[in-house]
Amino acid sequence: MNKIVIILMSFSIIFCQPGKARGPGGQYENRMEMMMVWKLTDYLNLSEQQAEKLFPRMRKHRVEIGKYHKNEKELFDSYLSKIKKGEKVSQTDVNSMLKKMETFSQEKSNSRIKFIRSTSDILDPKQQIMFMSFEPYMKEEAQKGMKERFRKGPTPRMDKGKRRR
Repeated sequence: MNKIVIILMSFSIIFCQPGKARGPGGQYENRMEMMMVWKLTDYLNLSEQQAEKLFPRMRKHRVEIGKYHKNEKELFDSYLSKIKKGEKVSQTDVNSMLKKMETFSQEKSNSRIKFIRSTSDILDPKQQIMFMSFEPYMKEEAQKGMKERFRKGPTPRMDKGKRRR
């Protein structure tokens, strides 16, 4: 009986380990999204009903914006691979790339504007304006946090005693 209990406990310990902590598709990405949802809910002072309607719509919008980012990355990768192969890149290629980047940027901007307009049935005008300012606000907060952590320096290790000289 003891052996069965020990075997069951070891299997439960093995299979209950957390998933990937970092990287695409890992828990890090999920935690970042959860933190953003929490901060946005607090920043906009959303009611439960508003949050239930806004966040699914926002996730769809993020997927759409992700497609634009993927297209831009593919564009850059194609030209970078040419450069790495030693192929000549002309000014016409640069102008073509700039034209495509401009198109992607306009499409992203139009998509964002369309999305924000679509929130008028969920958010009041004050919340819509605050929603538009949320991304710069979050970037500023993240930069402040990084600066504070950088100024503090690394955390001292307490596992080793003082060195004698």
